[in-house]
Amino acid sequence: MDQLTLDTWSGEKRPEVLRISEVTAVITRLLDTPALLNIRVTGEITNFKRHSSGHLYFSLSEKQGEKEYTIRCSIWKSAARQLSWTPGDGMIVEASGSVSHYERSGQYSLIITRMWQSGAGEKALLIEKWRRELAAKGYFAPERKRQLPPYPVRIGVVTSETGAVIHDIRNVIACRFPTEIILSPAAVQGAGAEEEIAAAIGRVAPRVDLIIVGRGGGSYEDLFPFNHPLVVEAIAHCPVPVVAAIGHEVDVTLADLAADIRASTPSQAAELCVRDRRAEIETLNHIRSRIFRRLLSRIEQASEELNDLRERFIPARMDRSISERRQFLVETGDRMEEVTALTLSRYHVQLREIAARLEAKNPAAILIREIPERRSRIADIRERLIRAAACSLNERRMELAALKSALEASNPHIPRKGCCIVHRENVLIGSAGEISAGDTVELKFSDGRAVAAIREVTYHEEV
Repeated sequence: MDQLTLDTWSGEKRPEVLRISEVTAVITRLLDTPALLNIRVTGEITNFKRHSSGHLYFSLSEKQGEKEYTIRCSIWKSAARQLSWTPGDGMIVEASGSVSHYERSGQYSLIITRMWQSGAGEKALLIEKWRRELAAKGYFAPERKRQLPPYPVRIGVVTSETGAVIHDIRNVIACRFPTEIILSPAAVQGAGAEEEIAAAIGRVAPRVDLIIVGRGGGSYEDLFPFNHPLVVEAIAHCPVPVVAAIGHEVDVTLADLAADIRASTPSQAAELCVRDRRAEIETLNHIRSRIFRRLLSRIEQASEELNDLRERFIPARMDRSISERRQFLVETGDRMEEVTALTLSRYHVQLREIAARLEAKNPAAILIREIPERRSRIADIRERLIRAAACSLNERRMELAALKSALEASNPHIPRKGCCIVHRENVLIGSAGEISAGDTVELKFSDGRAVAAIREVTYHEEV
């Protein structure tokens, strides 16, 4: 390895050129030391996968300050059968095994033969705490999910500007239904990524009709920023619908739960956001064909109706139609008259029968039979009452005449024969002291009146 050769072209010494297989062989020899055999390590399981063959593949990670250290691990099927529990992301475990180097890929990994569960990982516990708090705020409720606009004019994409996500989305949208794409770049992993993602969502939301938040596959640690409350709240409060395309199909983050729609990949997210232009054109063509066929059918139907109306309005045919309708009306009228007459006759018979039954039990008929006798009796009573009233009236008249005579005889205002009544200015004079010489008085006799002037008044001394 440390031998040097002389470069005759440049005159400089350079290291010996090694083949890749030689380099990997050297690495294998360096790793094949007792210090890396049958070691025991502890860490948090991330990016866990169970292969269909039964082998287990994952990573063990450890965080010190802002740095994070990771080692790839494998458990073969024979050792996986010995586990009495099911491993998963976020678990803190202790594992026993040896470091192995796979020369063909140039990767080393820890081949675990035994593993013990130490407890749930700090990140898993923190994510579960966030999930409960955000669920209590209603950020994951199905009723707040919104429908995507059918034909968005602008689509915002929150992802890394250097990753493959934005290229996949652009390619899919360009093939399906070209739409303006506005990239709002943000770091999608590492320290401070959650703040950049939340800021990117708020920055692009007022300018677009919907937003795609995405990134490619990654480890448990790589996807951790998408579980942060800052990202979840930014998605929940976003004024436009949000499509989440984070990681692979099996990766589910809190951002996926808060988004209006979750897509398994960024390409699928692009397919969900825009419709297929070719399919839309085929649909429009189909609708146009249906409208054209219906229009032709309606024109044919209208033409048939018009021809029928023309034939019906031909004078000879119209006269024949009118004659047939008149005959039909006459026949119908005759049948109606016959039915009416028969019905009336039947009703008259029924009415007479009912009238006869009612007449036999009608109190008025009974009274009519007794009316002559009662009239005669009433007439006799009336004659007797008239005679009694006439007699009584004559008696009362005679009594009134007598009373009138008596009243007239005693009325001072009516003078008796040989006497008169003296008035002065319509005031009755009852004594000589009430008049004086020179007064004019009225003398009222039984058969007339006279006016006199008083010359002298003499008083009787004994009165």
